[in-house]
Amino acid sequence: MPEKTLQVRVIVPDLWREGMMEFPPDTPVAEVKRQALPKLLRRSDVDPATYYVEYFEKEVLDESSSLTDLGVPRDGVISLRPYDVDHPPPFEG
Repeated sequence: MPEKTLQVRVIVPDLWREGMMEFPPDTPVAEVKRQALPKLLRRSDVDPATYYVEYFEKEVLDESSSLTDLGVPRDGVISLRPYDVDHPPPFEG
């Protein structure tokens, strides 16, 4: 029987923030990011577009992918990192 929720450790390593959160396994990565950032940064004005997602130290290029699509196990780790000079946001021109 498939799990109804998946416990995931979400971290913002640059700020030493982390938390355990639960999501349905079919939750898109973009939604994990949208929900986690305000909680972890303790601010409601965080723009999720200024952060990217990593899983196993690789950027998740398609944030519409679900936790299941990525193969995230129970207690898996999702990292949220801010775009910066060394890692700029994708060009949209």
